[in-house]
Amino acid sequence: MSCTVYTGTSTIEEKIKLADLSAEKIPLDSFFDRGIADDDCGELVNLALCLPGIDVLAVGPSACSKVLYFRACKKGRNERLFLLAVSSADFAAGRHLEKLENALEGLATSHRPRAIIVYITCSDILAGSDFAGIAGRMESKYGIPVKVLERGPLSRRRTLPRERLCDIFVDLLEMGVWKGGKRHINLLGEAGKLTEESGLKRILTGYCREEIREFAALGSYEAFEGMVDGKLNIALDRFGYDMAERMREKWDIPFVFLPARYNMEEIRSNYTALLEALHVIWDFSRDSKEYHRVAAEVSAELVGKRIAVGIGQRSFELAHALARFGLDVAAVFAEAVGKPDMAYINALAAMGSRAEVYLVSNVTGETQAGGFEEIDIAIGEKASFYCIKAKAILASADYRFGYEDIIGILEAMR
Repeated sequence: MSCTVYTGTSTIEEKIKLADLSAEKIPLDSFFDRGIADDDCGELVNLALCLPGIDVLAVGPSACSKVLYFRACKKGRNERLFLLAVSSADFAAGRHLEKLENALEGLATSHRPRAIIVYITCSDILAGSDFAGIAGRMESKYGIPVKVLERGPLSRRRTLPRERLCDIFVDLLEMGVWKGGKRHINLLGEAGKLTEESGLKRILTGYCREEIREFAALGSYEAFEGMVDGKLNIALDRFGYDMAERMREKWDIPFVFLPARYNMEEIRSNYTALLEALHVIWDFSRDSKEYHRVAAEVSAELVGKRIAVGIGQRSFELAHALARFGLDVAAVFAEAVGKPDMAYINALAAMGSRAEVYLVSNVTGETQAGGFEEIDIAIGEKASFYCIKAKAILASADYRFGYEDIIGILEAMR
C-alpha cells in the first residue's frame, strides 16, 4: 500500500499512509476551518442576494467590501449590494455604529426594500458591536425586517455562516402570510435555475402538475414568501437540507434530500428517494445503461493514463468513483480532509489505491515546480493549477441530478 496523504507541519513535511488516517488524525477539520471554507471568500454574499427584494448592506474594511462587490458583480447581483466602508479610526472610536444607522435610514427611506441583511465582518463580532440593537430600532421605525448576518466562523453561537443565513431566511418566511393549500414543490439549494434538459427538471415536469419554485431563481419576494405553502421540499445541497429541516419544523412540509452524487449506489438511492416522494414510477434503467456504456468506453480508452482530481469538497468522492471504473487516480488535491471523506478514503485504501493526496495549502514550492509531469488528466481547478501539462477538465458548478455529472466528466476525459 503506497496510498499516502501529504500534510505540512511547522517543521517538516509529513507523509501519512491513507490507510492509517483516522478521525483523530484528520487535518484542517476544525470548526474554524469549516467556517472559512463555508464562507468561500465572500461567495456567501450571492446567496444573501439571490432573493428579489432583499438588499444587503456590507459593513467592514474596504478590502473586505471589494471582495464582496466583485463576487456580486460576477453573478450580476451588485445592484442590491451596498457597501459601508469602516476605517480603523471609525472602528476604534465606535463611529461605525452611527454610520451604519445612517446608512440603514437611507436604504429604508429611498430604496424601500422588502428586507435588509446587514453583512458584518469578524472584527466587528469580536468587538461586540451592538448591531442587533440598531437593527431592532430600524425595524420598529420603518416596518422593514433588518437581519444581522455574522459572516465569520467566530460567532458566539458556534454555527456556520450558511446556517446563520438559513435562519435569517426562515425568520423572514415567518413574517409573511401563510395562505395554506400546499400548492407547489420547492427546490431548495444554492444552484440557480435548472435547465430544461436537466434530468430532475424532466422528471418533475413530466409527472407533477404542481408549480415548481426554485429558491435561487425566484421571480419575486412574494414567491419567496409563498414557499411556506409548499407541498414538498426537494433539498439539492447542504444549505437546502438545512432550509428543508427548518421548514419541516415550522410548517410541517415533508422533504427529500437529493445531493449531487458520483457513485452508482448513491445515484440510484437518489432516484428511489425522489420517485417515492413524488409517488410515481419511472424507469431510469436507460440512464443507468448509458452510464455503464460511457464508463466502459472511457476506461478502455484511458488505459495507462494517470489522473489527478481536485474539485473541492467532493474530491475524494469523485476519486473513488473513477477508481471503481479501473481508472488510475494518481493524485487528489484537497483543501481539507473532513469526516464525510473518510468513507471514500477507506474505500480507496481497501481497493489498493496508489493515489497520493495533497493538502493544497501545504504543497511545497519544490513539488509545485515539478509540475506533476506524470499526470495526464487533471479534473477541477485545484488539480489543473498544479498539473500544468495535463489535459484540464473543469467540473461543472451547476447542480446535476442522477448520472449527468459523472457522465459529463467521463465524456470530457476522452
